[in-house]
Amino acid sequence: MDTMNERTRLWSLLVLGAAACSGSDVQPPTPANIEAVQGADQSGVSGTALPDSLRVRVTDVDGNGVPGVSVTWSILTGGGQVSPATTTTGSDGTAAAQFTLGPAEGDQQAQAEASGLAGSPVVFAAHSHIQPLVPANLEAAGGTGQTGVAGTPLPDSLRVRVTDASGHGVPDVAVDWSVLSGGGTISPVSSSTNGSGVAAAEFSLGSLIGEQQAQASVSGLIGSPILFTVTAAAATGPVVLSVVGGGNNVPERYTSDLWVHGSYAYTGTWGFRSQQGNVVKVWALDASGAPSLVSTVTVGDIVTVSDLQVSADGQLLVVSGEFGDDSGIHAYSLSDPAHPALLGSALVGSQGVHTVTLASISGRNYAFAARNPGFSGNQTADQPALVIFDVTDPVHIVSVATVPVPPTYGIHDTFVRDGLAFVFAWDAGVIIYDVGNGLRGGSPSHPAEVSRLVTAASDGASPSVHNGWWFHNPVTGEQRYLFIGQEGPGVIGSRSSGDIHVVDVSDLQHPQEVAFFHLNGAGTHNFWMDEARQVLYAAYYNAGVIALDVSGTLSGDLSSRLLSQVQPGGTKKTFTWGVQLANGFLYASDMVGGLWQLGTE
Repeated sequence: MDTMNERTRLWSLLVLGAAACSGSDVQPPTPANIEAVQGADQSGVSGTALPDSLRVRVTDVDGNGVPGVSVTWSILTGGGQVSPATTTTGSDGTAAAQFTLGPAEGDQQAQAEASGLAGSPVVFAAHSHIQPLVPANLEAAGGTGQTGVAGTPLPDSLRVRVTDASGHGVPDVAVDWSVLSGGGTISPVSSSTNGSGVAAAEFSLGSLIGEQQAQASVSGLIGSPILFTVTAAAATGPVVLSVVGGGNNVPERYTSDLWVHGSYAYTGTWGFRSQQGNVVKVWALDASGAPSLVSTVTVGDIVTVSDLQVSADGQLLVVSGEFGDDSGIHAYSLSDPAHPALLGSALVGSQGVHTVTLASISGRNYAFAARNPGFSGNQTADQPALVIFDVTDPVHIVSVATVPVPPTYGIHDTFVRDGLAFVFAWDAGVIIYDVGNGLRGGSPSHPAEVSRLVTAASDGASPSVHNGWWFHNPVTGEQRYLFIGQEGPGVIGSRSSGDIHVVDVSDLQHPQEVAFFHLNGAGTHNFWMDEARQVLYAAYYNAGVIALDVSGTLSGDLSSRLLSQVQPGGTKKTFTWGVQLANGFLYASDMVGGLWQLGTE
């Protein structure tokens, strides 16, 4: 097969695919899911209406509420009634009905249905009682362990639940709230339990940095008082992104990834502009940090250098190559950092690897590479996979593991930290492997899956999971959040899509999505974090670069946490691929504009 013809054919498909996604018609949201938002596990007197209405929410694949959806309500057990029998979701996607219990004592059920939606039917259980329920126990129901900025309200309310001796929620019980330490305030100071036996209050932190405490109490109940311990952190300092230098310095090629080490920076090149992306650009950074091109390294017969990384000791540069006879990973000596010298390669077939990540595990150096799906006809060789190489001796690179990652595209990026490999698989979501952490007894040669999660879908045809960063917060000591970028349809230089999703991995074996960030008219690509300042920097293609405050407890929509944004090349001349903090600056590689030097103050 002629390599260039095959390469050209594949590239044409990619370009056509991007063009096919370039339409601007806004389509109405399509209902996909239904879930309960209020009214579960209530208790009430037989023959009477429950204290709280039953409420459901209909959403599209991105979690947006969908109005105008018909919801049918019905009784399953207990002989009660629910009214009305049919409701329509409002502008926020919610619909509600009132559940009146039947005459018998015991558990009863009602349900809400919406044809064809995931989660349908939603079943609501309630407890009917003839004799008054007697409150017996007080237990925590949510809000402890949060972190917030000193002097501000915590994002989640503090919640407790009152139950009888059988575990049924008891409504209309007064709960007293008070602050024990830290100088904060709590409101209200007394609240009553709802139909599910839950009472809540809002805790505003005091000015003291560190642990603060509040409590909830009900006299005479087992478990009372309930103690809530939270953490107050210092506010994130001001971040103002600005262009300092560089830019408009790679006119003949699209620029891809970057890596900065010491006084040099290295950038890859992508696809076809006037010339194909088969080179690495080497930049010297002067005393002010400004980049100037000092050399260009031709990788070989490939179309794209999509990723590169320098080892922690600054001695090795590893580059990924795609689409050509020299596709795979290539290791270069940086004994002369201005002129990388090829040491060794590991080729994987004409489709190559999309990304490569370096990590040191048990005294050896490894490269974690994302092998692209192939078209050779060899099912094993063509399957997309995580391929792990031992690069301790970069002259003789050894493949130590191949982990297939179906079903379609395979892997985009991998993030490795503390012996865990977070694999961001386009269709399959994030997959976490133990490769030396000890959690599952895995190693680089025998990765052991810990867990996986599919984040909420983007506006593409799949979850479009692209990249991520596991945040180790030195301020709170938490290793709680995994930031995941999704990459939806886009057109180079003009349009992109895809959100940031936040996953709580405090229990690595049971990750849960808790928050998101959406930027209208643009989509995210690669990340870098200033962990000490608790700031996430994200390349956002046509929107440039953003800085996001990720301090404290994260939940829901994070749009209010946007600190700063800059388009290095200006409107319609910006399409930023990646960012990295180094030497007191933020460097940005831009597909259209090349390498930029940005300020963060």
